[in-house]
Amino acid sequence: MIDYLCEKIMDKKAIEEIMANDALLERFMEILVDEINNDDEAYYKKGRQLLDLCLSDENADDFFIAICGWSVDSLLEKL
Repeated sequence: MIDYLCEKIMDKKAIEEIMANDALLERFMEILVDEINNDDEAYYKKGRQLLDLCLSDENADDFFIAICGWSVDSLLEKL
């Protein structure tokens, strides 16, 4: 039996087009914030997923800085 790896492939062309358009960048963030606010997943589950990402990806801190302006360590200090 052959195992196939399933990779998540992002649409880089679409991302580049959005990055070149301030209105689309704003709309992307509006959608993201709306989806975060309307997601019914329990906060503790979201927290676990995000902190698991921090343990497995050395660039995870970049995500937190981009999304809220704070590093993971700074957020942990607020606990």
